Amino acid sequence: MIELIYIPFLVLLMICIITDCQKRIIPDVITLPGTVYFLLIHLVVKDITIWQSLIGAIGLGSIALLLAIMSKGKLGGGDIKLFAMVGACLGWSAGIWAFLFTFPLAAFVALPLLLLRKVAPKTFHVPNELPLAPFIGISCFLLMVLLQKVAETYV
Repeated sequence: MIELIYIPFLVLLMICIITDCQKRIIPDVITLPGTVYFLLIHLVVKDITIWQSLIGAIGLGSIALLLAIMSKGKLGGGDIKLFAMVGACLGWSAGIWAFLFTFPLAAFVALPLLLLRKVAPKTFHVPNELPLAPFIGISCFLLMVLLQKVAETYV
């Protein structure tokens, strides 16, 4: 039954990563139905409670919204809705870890680029902004692998 959760989640994440990298947009047509799907599928599969999923969606979406406001729009609406979908899929306890893993991963790439911008000639193009969806996707994937290893070890 876990395939009903993780396979669609990884497919939706890949679509969001591709569109964010190519067009700098994370489509609502992916994240909003995805959030509803994961809320409903947890009712059927019962791997986590609907409350964990709902609190994950609302909680991660709210935290991302707060960060978007504090960053004056550097975190976009698509990122906010993607985090809500992550919370709906993984639940609040695993979702918060995915959220927390995302930003150090992004910094791991962004800091060398910032340093490169300082020392590189002006002819070398260094992007001003990075899409966040790839880092959200990587953190979710790493977390799912980690959770699977923990489940295999202790359950």
